[in-house]
Amino acid sequence: IILQESIRNSADAMLLSSPDSLVVSISREGCLDRDKDEMGDVIPVSSTRKSRINNFGIDCLDSLKFTYKVPWPLELIANSEAIKKYNQVMGFLLKVKRAKYVLDKARRWMWKGKGSATKIRKHHWLLEQKLLNFVDAFHQYVMDRVYHTAWRELCEAMVKAGSLDEVIYVHETYLLSIQRQCFVVQEKLWAIIASRINMILGLALEFYSIQQTLSSGGAVSAIKARCEMEIDRIEKQFENCIAFLLRLNVGHFPHLADLVTRINYNYHYMSDTGSLMPASGAETNSSRPWAAKSDV
Repeated sequence: IILQESIRNSADAMLLSSPDSLVVSISREGCLDRDKDEMGDVIPVSSTRKSRINNFGIDCLDSLKFTYKVPWPLELIANSEAIKKYNQVMGFLLKVKRAKYVLDKARRWMWKGKGSATKIRKHHWLLEQKLLNFVDAFHQYVMDRVYHTAWRELCEAMVKAGSLDEVIYVHETYLLSIQRQCFVVQEKLWAIIASRINMILGLALEFYSIQQTLSSGGAVSAIKARCEMEIDRIEKQFENCIAFLLRLNVGHFPHLADLVTRINYNYHYMSDTGSLMPASGAETNSSRPWAAKSDV
């Protein structure tokens, strides 16, 4: 803003008259159509799980692209390369929002059948709560770290910038910061972490798909049995991802330490000595009574 006002005072008005423009494009490539049946409904059966992950899974939002044309001279700062980085961050944030949305929707379906508090249904509630707890904690981390803290640091640094080169440097530093905090940088550590986070977000979509099948009321016993197998698989993969994230060496990365603290709130998954707690799913499937953990 400071740079734009400074140049506006000395620049040709014709050069500054072109408005900002935002263009949103979607490259479908069949990702939204190939996983539907003849009636147009999404197929949630586990036999198509691999197809769903590839075609209608969490990465389907990668086909959504934002192009933002800013007026000169601000395009010297927000150039095409910067827009690509913003696209990466935006795509990741949309994945988090989508996972949160489908879990909330799945909960509403499950709530309608709350009267039939069977052992299986209680297991579903526990798994949904674990997935939602992670997504909510991660969503809050993103809001605090990316939307608030990083933006505030950018504004403070911009005020101190005394030249165009310094402004460009401050902006690039900000972009790198939010890329790392959203795990979209092309660095090995962040790529490994991102793969686990994306897997959990994808598991949220699979859980939603299973609940969609069960809530339809027409699922036969064979499909219900297959859905239960999928629920067990989702829970096991979720716990493996959580165990990996909690074992990260976060000493040099404060934002990673913040994320781990949010996930492991009240030492729900790992004790303060670094020992993983027993898997709650195994207890649920045996004889553990249905009771919510009071400190979550």
